[in-house]
Amino acid sequence: MASRGDGERTAVLGVDGARGGWVGVRWDGTALACAFAPTLAGLVADVWPVAVVAVDMPIELEASTTRACEDLARPLLGARRSSLFQSPSLGALDFADDDYPGANAWSKANTGRGISKQAWFLVPKIREVRALAATCEVPVRECMPELSFRAMHGEPLAHAKTTWTGHALRVRLLRGHGIDLPDDPGPAGRVAPDDLVDAAAVAWSAHRIARGEAECVPPQGGPAAIWW
Repeated sequence: MASRGDGERTAVLGVDGARGGWVGVRWDGTALACAFAPTLAGLVADVWPVAVVAVDMPIELEASTTRACEDLARPLLGARRSSLFQSPSLGALDFADDDYPGANAWSKANTGRGISKQAWFLVPKIREVRALAATCEVPVRECMPELSFRAMHGEPLAHAKTTWTGHALRVRLLRGHGIDLPDDPGPAGRVAPDDLVDAAAVAWSAHRIARGEAECVPPQGGPAAIWW
């Protein structure tokens, strides 16, 4: 991990799930460091201390209904609304990781809707972030990078993060807001470029949370809120 920077500043951690683990950006408003770890708890331990941990992952799940925070967030995303897919219901977490058919059948019978494969593949990581949120000494907040970039840009982004134009714009927005990702981020360099960029955007939102400047849906906040 690179240098942590000025310890007198309030550092925060932005996290995104990545292949093989988690990627994080620790930022104090000036200095930043990138990190990678196989587990979320390990990543947080590697960069400690921080004042806020913000993660691009659902934390609070509903038992049967859709999540209000997701329903409220999608209209804010414009062309990028499809990037916020529906999270699984809470009961799906009780099924083994290799039992997608069972979890999907349960969800259809108990909630009236199935679970997408995309959402199901996140279940192990959702368990990790829920465990961290239940035990961490500092706030653990759910963020969504596309909402972070919308706030930086002043409007929803038109191009997907997987396109060259979309990637270049996101890197430029981060740089314009004080987050200049290094060419060589150490072990974090093994992840997909959009995962590191998303972690950096979440770190920007985490800094806003720590300073009391963040926004969220629903506007009143609460455990089941998405912040930016």
